[in-house]
Amino acid sequence: MSRKLVKSTKKQKVNPVEEVAKSVVEYVVAVFGIALCVIVPLYLKNGYYSVGTVKYEVYKNIFVVGLIVLAIMNIVWLMMKENYTRPRMNATDWCVIVFLIESVIAAIVGGNFKECIQGYNGWYMGLISMFSFGILYYSFSCLGRHNKCVLVSLGCTSMIVYVIGVLHRFLIDVIGSYEGIADAYKNQFLSTLGQATWYSSFVCTVLPLGIALFWCGKKTWHRVLAGIFSFAGFCTVITQNSDSAYVALLGFMLVFFWFSACSAHRMERFMEIVLLLIGATRLMNIAFRIHPNPILKLDTFSNILIYKPMMWGILVVAIIMWAICLLCAKKNLDFSVIGKVIRVIALGIVLLGIALVVVILVMRFKRILPHEVAVVTDYIPYLIWTDDWGNGRGGTWSVSWQMFRDMDVVHKLLGVGPDGYAPYAYSFYQERLGQLWGERTLTNAHNEWLNALINYGIVGALAYIGIFITAIRQFVKNWSETPMLIGFVACVVSYMCHNFFCYQQVCCTPFMFIIIGAGVYMTRKKGA
Repeated sequence: MSRKLVKSTKKQKVNPVEEVAKSVVEYVVAVFGIALCVIVPLYLKNGYYSVGTVKYEVYKNIFVVGLIVLAIMNIVWLMMKENYTRPRMNATDWCVIVFLIESVIAAIVGGNFKECIQGYNGWYMGLISMFSFGILYYSFSCLGRHNKCVLVSLGCTSMIVYVIGVLHRFLIDVIGSYEGIADAYKNQFLSTLGQATWYSSFVCTVLPLGIALFWCGKKTWHRVLAGIFSFAGFCTVITQNSDSAYVALLGFMLVFFWFSACSAHRMERFMEIVLLLIGATRLMNIAFRIHPNPILKLDTFSNILIYKPMMWGILVVAIIMWAICLLCAKKNLDFSVIGKVIRVIALGIVLLGIALVVVILVMRFKRILPHEVAVVTDYIPYLIWTDDWGNGRGGTWSVSWQMFRDMDVVHKLLGVGPDGYAPYAYSFYQERLGQLWGERTLTNAHNEWLNALINYGIVGALAYIGIFITAIRQFVKNWSETPMLIGFVACVVSYMCHNFFCYQQVCCTPFMFIIIGAGVYMTRKKGA
C-alpha cells in the first residue's frame, strides 16, 4: 500500500520550470488570440478599397509574428518537459490532421500547386490559410487556459462592429468609410467588414456565443451585458441585407429551442431570446420611421420583420408565451414529456419545409410543377429556380456541380487544391462562366461545402465537414455539465447554415476555428 502511495506521489510531482514554460505558452496563445479577435475585424485601410486583401494581410502579419513566438515558446516548453506524453486525440483532432494532409495532396494533384499556396487574389484561402486554421484549432484546443479572455475580446469587438453596422444603415458614418463612395455601395458595404455577405458571415459566427451566455448565465450582470450584446446583434442581423443570415438565424435559434424545450426554466430563457429578437425588429421599425434611409433597399425577410404590422401582434403573443413559461418555471412543472413532443414537432416542421422547398425548386426547374401550385409560388422569388436564383447562385451551383461530375476519379477523390476553384473552372468552363459572370471572376462555388468537394475532393470534404460535425457531437455530449457548450454548438450550426450560401474567408473562418478550439478545450478539461 505504501509503495503505491509513494509511486502516486512521484507521478504528481511537477517540474516548476516546466510549469512556468507552459504558463508562458498559454499566455502567448491568449495574446495571439486577442490580437486576431480585435485587430482583424476592426482594421480598415482606405475605406472598403481591396478590403479582402487588407484583412488578409493584417491577419497574415499577426499570425506570422504570433506563430514565431509560439513556436519558440513551445520548443522551450518541450525541452523543459521531463516526460513527454502525447495528448489524447479526439475525432475532431483527427479530422483536422486528415484535412491538412489532404489539402497538401490536393494542391499537388490539382496541377496548380504554386497558386494554391496563397490562394486566389482577394480571397487567399490557399494552403497558408488552411494550415493557419489548423494551428488556431490546436492552439486554442490544447493550450487555451485563457480562452475566456480571448472570447470576451471577440465579443467586445463584435459589439463595436454591430453598432457601426446598425448606424451605417441609417447613414450615420462614425468611421468615415462612406466618404466618396456611391450610394449603391452604401447598400452593399457596411461596418468594418465591408461587403454585406462578409459582414453577415462574421455576425452569424460570433453572435450565438453572446446569446448562449444570456441563455445560461447565472450572474445578473453577465446576463445584462449578454442581453445588450444579443439585442445589438439581432438589430444588425435584420438590417444587414443578406438572406443567408436568416438561414443561420433559423439554425442557431433551433439549437437553443431544442435544448430548452425539456425544461420550463430554460424555455423561459429561450422566450426571452425570442423577445430580444422581436424587440429588435420593433426598435428598427421605429428608428427607420424617425430617421429614414431613402437609398436603402432591404431584402424580403428584413422588410417583413421591420415593416409588417403583424410583427406587433407577434410581439404580444411572444410576451404571453414568455409569461406562461415563467409561471411554469416558478411552479417547477415537469416539462420533459411535452418538451420532447414540442421539439420533435418543431424539427419535423423545419425538415418538412426544407424538403418542400427543394421539391418545388426541382419540379419548377424540370417544368413539371402543377400550374395551380406554380401560380402560388410565383409570388415567392425564392421558389423560382433560375441561373439568377440567390444572386446568381443558381447558375454558380449548376456549373460547380457539373465541374465535379466531369472530373476524373483522382480529382473527384482528392480535389483541385485549396482555392484552386477558379484556375480549374476557367480552364474548362470559361464560356459558360463568362455568360454568368461577365468580366468578373467566379472564385468559388458560393457554397462552402460544395466548394470543399471541388477543392479537396471527396476525401478532403469529408474530413473538413467532419471537423464541424465531430465538434458538435463532442459539445452536445458534455453540455449537461457545461451548458455554455450549447453556445459553441449554435456557433458551428450557424456557420454551417450561413456558409451553405457563402464561403471560407478571413472575416469569419479563423474565428470559427478559434471558437471550435475553445469549445474542445472545455471538453478536454472535463476529461471527455
